[in-house]
Amino acid sequence: MSLHSATVLALVLCLGWTINTQHESLPSPSILADPGLEISQGHSVKFVCTSPVEYNTFRLEKRSIKIVDMKNDLPSKKQAIFQLGPVNEDTAGSYHCLYKKGSMWSQRSETLELKVTSEDVTHTSDPVPGVTSAPTLQSYKVWNGIRMALAGVVFLVLGAIIGEAWYNQQKYMDSFRTPGGYNQGD
Repeated sequence: MSLHSATVLALVLCLGWTINTQHESLPSPSILADPGLEISQGHSVKFVCTSPVEYNTFRLEKRSIKIVDMKNDLPSKKQAIFQLGPVNEDTAGSYHCLYKKGSMWSQRSETLELKVTSEDVTHTSDPVPGVTSAPTLQSYKVWNGIRMALAGVVFLVLGAIIGEAWYNQQKYMDSFRTPGGYNQGD
């Protein structure tokens, strides 16, 4: 292979890589089913779709057919919750989600297989491997409250440290201004 051929080949590969990266789609979102992948008839299921980046629209699909789109109404939102129910045997099937940012659609999430049973399904500590149920809104509120309280404690401690440093600096500076201070009478 001549030097000229190698150079042309390298340029073609670089150009192809550049074009390919410009046409790549967004990374795929994750999808979870809450309370799980097995639902009793008559109950509801929530599909929680989470994108790694902010989105404009999230879409839930069943067997690659659009069920519903959800537009993002909050900046920095990365999650959409789709509630289906009451479920019946027609609700069972393969679900996935994808999101749109700007004019570009993401890749589809992994597929979840929802099963609808006629018997009552109790969710034990044996989850489906690789799938966890999404936390409820109440647990988000509890954890956010704990985080806010912890942040308040951190700010309080930092304020005390800064206040003590300021007080010590003022005390040190006052010692130079008063008679009998460090500069007087030496």
